[in-house]
Amino acid sequence: MLNLYRNGKDGVSWHSDREQNFGKDAIIASVSFGETRMFRLRNKFNKDIPQVEIPLHHGSLLLMAGTTQSFWQHQVPKTAKDILPRINLTFRQIHRQL
Repeated sequence: MLNLYRNGKDGVSWHSDREQNFGKDAIIASVSFGETRMFRLRNKFNKDIPQVEIPLHHGSLLLMAGTTQSFWQHQVPKTAKDILPRINLTFRQIHRQL
């Protein structure tokens, strides 16, 4: 999948990827090109666990695996900063039900 973030007005809200589409404990790889954007994780069930912030710089590779989708949500928030475009390539294996 290819995502283009044209500027700070583009982002992705809190979500988890659907396990039924990608299988239980799916491995999702994400590569970033262009402007640095913040990637955030928050626990779905325990609000006392602090959010995790990971800056995704040009050339960054992010892997989500194991129970990440079961227990965490993630987002790329919008920002008021004047920033340049970012392209994100996401790789995942899709399991088809026959």
